[in-house]
Amino acid sequence: MVSGDAISCERETDIGSDVEWISIAELVLRGSPRSAGEDADHALALAELEPEAELPPIVVQRGTNRVIDGMHRVRAAQLRGERAIRVRYFDGDDAGAFVLAVRLNVRHGLPLSLADRKSAVLRILREHPGWSNRAVAEVVGLSPKTVGALRGQCGAPVAEVRIGRDGRVRPVSAASGRERAREILLRDPTSSLRTVSAAAGVSPGTVRAVRMQLNEQATALIPEQRAAEQRAASPKQNPDPRRARGATPRPAGPDRTGAMLRALRSDPSLRFNESGRLLLSVLAVAEMDARTRERLVGDLPDHCVEFVAELAEASGQAWQELAKRLAERRCAAAGSK
Repeated sequence: MVSGDAISCERETDIGSDVEWISIAELVLRGSPRSAGEDADHALALAELEPEAELPPIVVQRGTNRVIDGMHRVRAAQLRGERAIRVRYFDGDDAGAFVLAVRLNVRHGLPLSLADRKSAVLRILREHPGWSNRAVAEVVGLSPKTVGALRGQCGAPVAEVRIGRDGRVRPVSAASGRERAREILLRDPTSSLRTVSAAAGVSPGTVRAVRMQLNEQATALIPEQRAAEQRAASPKQNPDPRRARGATPRPAGPDRTGAMLRALRSDPSLRFNESGRLLLSVLAVAEMDARTRERLVGDLPDHCVEFVAELAEASGQAWQELAKRLAERRCAAAGSK
């Protein structure tokens, strides 16, 4: 069944193409967006227009038999003394049926009054607070500015994002969208503009601007990072005797691990070459906490335990070898200064 939450679901293309006959007595003739009901003169004019011709099919909500579009045609058929009428069915919920009723009654037949269209705006905003002003305006035949003014009066819930006429989700606040894009790029600097754009609900141009800003910040931090490394590598007047004997440094805590990973992910010298991107992807395992490790162990199928245990041990040995090689390089660099 089609949901009323999607803007595209109430369009005419979602009405069934099959035409069926239904008894007029089975129809539900309430819930119309016309507050004053049907216009008797208009219904009479339809009844007298080509009496021998069949009236165009009406649109009915499947399951409830509630008339969505064609109330005047139903009245005209009753004036002719007919007991059945042709229908096409709409498969959707009540919210979607109301939006479709407004859309169809605005575009053909006897137009809805201005008061009815404004009343329809208030109901649509209550049921679809995430719809943009332009999307609602297209349905009711009013300007986006009028819809915006009514939005402030109806007390509808305030949504962080809105759905546009094209069905795309966009943040109400540009700042929140930029912040989401920034978080995604910090987690995965290799993400494409389109991927981040879709996830954050902002344009690719905004993502590009956020990425450039992060690159500029990272470039400014690199000299500071290198200076700190040089200070750490330079001999001290009173060196720690444990380090002089080659003692293993204490492992970094979660906060320091996260900070180091964020710094590396922001470094253009790693992000823009294949080896750097590979390193960033494998370093992500350093963020794994005890709870995540336990979940991985608990969720692992029994037949995979032996292979994964062996691979994990091999990975540990590989990381130890990598740490050794990096320590040798660091010592060599310090000795050459």
